This record gives sequence, C-alpha cells and structure tokens, in this order.
Amino acid sequence: MEASVTVGVVANPASARDIRRIVAKGGAVTTHDKLNRLQCVLAGLGAMGVERVISMSDRSGIAAGLQRLSTRASSESWPMIDFVDQTITGTKTDTTVATETMVKAGVGAIVVLGGDGTNRVVAGSSQDVPLVCLSTGTNNAFPRFTDPTVAGMAAGLVASNLDCRTAGTYRAKMLTVEHAGRVENAVVDVAVTSGDRVGSGAVWEMDSVLELFLCFAEPGAIGLSAVGAAVQPTTRRLPTGLNIRLGGTGDESDPSKPGSGERSPEQSSHEERVKAPIGPGLVADVTIKSVERLEPDAPVEVRSPAGVIAVDGERFFRFDSGDRPVVTLSGAGPVVTDVPAVIHFAATNGLFNSPSTAAHVANPAHDAEPKSETKPETRKR
Repeated sequence: MEASVTVGVVANPASARDIRRIVAKGGAVTTHDKLNRLQCVLAGLGAMGVERVISMSDRSGIAAGLQRLSTRASSESWPMIDFVDQTITGTKTDTTVATETMVKAGVGAIVVLGGDGTNRVVAGSSQDVPLVCLSTGTNNAFPRFTDPTVAGMAAGLVASNLDCRTAGTYRAKMLTVEHAGRVENAVVDVAVTSGDRVGSGAVWEMDSVLELFLCFAEPGAIGLSAVGAAVQPTTRRLPTGLNIRLGGTGDESDPSKPGSGERSPEQSSHEERVKAPIGPGLVADVTIKSVERLEPDAPVEVRSPAGVIAVDGERFFRFDSGDRPVVTLSGAGPVVTDVPAVIHFAATNGLFNSPSTAAHVANPAHDAEPKSETKPETRKR
C-alpha cells in the first residue's frame, strides 16, 4: 500500500439524540460509545496499512478524545490522525465542511458514524468517494450494523485497492424533492405528513404520515422504510423504489396528476393494514391505501394538497395546494461500500496474507512436499 493513502472519518456528535429516544425505546449512543467504535475503526485501518486519517472536528469530546487516546501505547498501530481546521457551528454545516475538506485532500474512503440524516449530509458532498457507513443514529436504514473493526479494514482496502473498490462498492439510489426553488435529497425516504408545522423534526406518529417515497424497503430496518418492507420488500440494488399512499391524501380526482387515474398492473390500490417497526420498541399499525412502483428519473407530484415534507425521517418544510412538491428517484446517490463483499473479495484473493505466509499460499504444492524430521519453528503470537 502506498504511504499516501488517506481515509476520512466523520463521527456526528449529535446523532441518536432526537425525540425518538424518548417516545421509543432506543438507547443513547454516547460520546464514549462513539470513541470506542472509532478506536476499533482505527485499528482496522492500521491493520490494512493506512497511514493517515483526517477526522472531523467537534466540541462534544470526540476529537479531544481521539487526540488523548492517540498518545497511548495501544494506538501505536493506528494511522496518524489529523483534524479538519474548521469553525464549529454545531449544525450540519460542520459535517458538510469536513466532508468537502476530506474530498479535496484526496481521501480514498470516508467512514461515517451516524444515522440516515448524517449519511444524507455526507452524501451531499462526498462526490465519488466510497462511504463506509456505521449505525450510530436513531434512523439506521441506510447504514448497516457492522462491526467497526471490520468496517475499518474494509475502508482501508477500498481506499488502497482498485479491485476491492470495483468488487465491493456500488452507486446508491437517491430521492430528490423539489418545491418553490428548493431542492432536498434523501438517501432513504421522503414522507408527506399532515399539519402545518415542522415541529420537533423527527417523524414518529404514523397517523400524520400521508404518503411515502422510498429508495428501498428492506426487511430488518427500523423507520419509515419498514412500512414498505411490510408490503413490498425492495432491495437497495434494484433501480426502482416505492410510492405508498397511507390514509387520506387529499384530492386525487384529476387524472392528469402523476400517480392518479388508471394504475398499471405493477400498482396495487387495495387497502390493508400492516404492522411496521417504525422505531426501537415501537410497532405501528399502518393503513396502506396503495403501493406503486417508483421508476427512476420519472418525476412524481405529491398527491396531498398541503402538508409538511420530511426527508430521511426529519421534517423539513411545509407546502400549500398552490405548488405541490415533486419527487424524483435516481441512481445518482453516493458510492457505498458493501463491507462483506469487500472482505470476501480480499480473502479470496489473498489480500489478508501476511508476508510470512504469502509464499505458502501461492504454492499449494508445498503441502505435498515430504515433511521434515526437524521440529517446526516456534512463532510468537
């Protein structure tokens, strides 16, 4: 591995602190927890030969904790850690500035600790840099639950080996919602909710959700995408998504409106109720009025005449009947690392072989040679 290989680290200090930690049964992910996971990530990166890490700065104790831990003897195998020189605002701007700095510095991968919202912000500035996503948020549909040591190893492999990147990364889908000149992107879902206030931000009361647009809906996820998984599971690798209508969504009498009028055979309009895990320990009964396949690059106008738009589980803005938002699915999302695929490729191609064993693996005939009568060499562990 070349010494110039660098990996970025974005650890959102504010992840896992919204109202769903009160109304549901999700446990808090503390700064101490995040530091423990980062130590594992750094160990994995160091094992793969990464020599430099650029980390986001913060005032919540993560950066200070990493600086303190990096002076201990246990960190000798870690890469050198540099921190982004940035003005801390305590907002998502910190994540955007840090990601942009890492991309300009030429990082080969970015490890993200956070939930769907954190990954959405990173994705907005990551360009073609592969993301390795670790779940430390409330909504964790986009990042998968992965051991941080293994994630660090995968990040190091993707950053340093083009074949690993080719075999173990893919371009994710993305939803774009446009309204009155405003454009917001989502990596998992766009929801239309009733009411006229943005409120606390987080969406957790399903009675208020009128319509869902989903990039994917995979079984096992917590959050709004779990509604789609309960009626029509859709993987993140498929080019299509889902558009689901829940409860009453306003006037649908105009057949010229996208999504109204006659439905194709792929669209279901029967009403049913399903159970969906929309938060930790929070299972909701949800009324499904219709499920439609969301085609890529085909704009769809929101049906509800008024409401609030939520992006990746967080309310963003309200709209009236005069100008309904338009939602479009595309395949232009961030580059994402499939950690098991990277590890599998590395293992089957001998990338984990240490120098002392590489020659043996490369020469299977070695096993057929006559055994020596001398005692085997003792190796220290």
